Amino acid sequence: MQERLDSVLNKLAGSIEGVENEKEMLLRLIIGLAVFLIFTVFRKQISKAAVGLFSITAFRKSEKAKKSLKNSLTRPFSFFIVVLGVYISSEIIAPTGEIRSQLLLILKLGLIISTAWFAINFIGSDFSFILKGDDSKTKKTAVTFISNFMRGLVAVIAVLLVLEQFGISATRIFAALGIGGVAVAFACKDTVENLLSGFIIIFDKPFEVDDSIELDGEIGTVEDIRIRTTRLRMVDGSEKVYPNTTIANAAVVNFSKMEKRSFNETLWINYKHSGEDVEKFCADLKELISKYDNVIKDDIRVNFLNYGTHALEINIFFYTTTTVYSEYQEFKSRLNSDIKNFADKSDIELAFSSQTVYFGDKLEIENKK
Repeated sequence: MQERLDSVLNKLAGSIEGVENEKEMLLRLIIGLAVFLIFTVFRKQISKAAVGLFSITAFRKSEKAKKSLKNSLTRPFSFFIVVLGVYISSEIIAPTGEIRSQLLLILKLGLIISTAWFAINFIGSDFSFILKGDDSKTKKTAVTFISNFMRGLVAVIAVLLVLEQFGISATRIFAALGIGGVAVAFACKDTVENLLSGFIIIFDKPFEVDDSIELDGEIGTVEDIRIRTTRLRMVDGSEKVYPNTTIANAAVVNFSKMEKRSFNETLWINYKHSGEDVEKFCADLKELISKYDNVIKDDIRVNFLNYGTHALEINIFFYTTTTVYSEYQEFKSRLNSDIKNFADKSDIELAFSSQTVYFGDKLEIENKK
């Protein structure tokens, strides 16, 4: 065993310039391995300490900015520390020779990947520390879209830099794309259209992040506007993803832009009630509705409109300042309950569509058959 180890050390010492004997080679291996273990075992502690110091220096006043930087940089930097440990330990073991150029390549790749990883994390982090003022929602929408675009751009640049390290230049790639430009154009047609539609949504502002909108007959809250898609959180809690081109070409109802919302419902009451009962009921309903703080008092209409086929038709129309869909549904439920309770107390019988079918004598029916 000792002879085999000496033989391996002898070969290593002979292949590395500047190493005189097996003992020096063994010492280099021990020191190199120790350095690698230190970097690997304590990578998290080193990363946290370095990132913490850097975040304090870069963002002294904003705690949210410090948190975003720490969350974005800690893991990529920890990964780079391991790569750096491999490179330093290899420099100790073999400072010359062919292996050095390979390890230098690994170091460059580690730096590119770590930097891109950090940039993508940081660009996609919480930028609420820069969203100030009355137009914070507009800024949030723009920052969200631009950050998604920049993350994609960083990923493309990182891939090109990695390929550059393997001798594949970006010039050759673009030249190859130029040769097959028509095919690429067709392949990327939908992506480009969605990207342009995303810019249209951002700058035309039919809606913004956190707005409640109706699209294709469905209502949801805008959660994110990305390069290709817009994501909505639907009323039932599910997430629905729309291509930006679909939204840009669709009729969108934006409830968050509403200053007021209409309430338009019809009641039917039984024909047995007199004209005085109907008139009093309409006046009392109008007074009941006017007591709500979120109802616009200037235009409350409660009118006896028609003689229906089965009941008297009472129309209720007014505007409310409650525009958020979920809050409006709660208000509508509460008002409908109050109207029903009021009708019961007033002995007003609400009607519904019905039919009465009369059957003749059983024997007569059998004879007709």
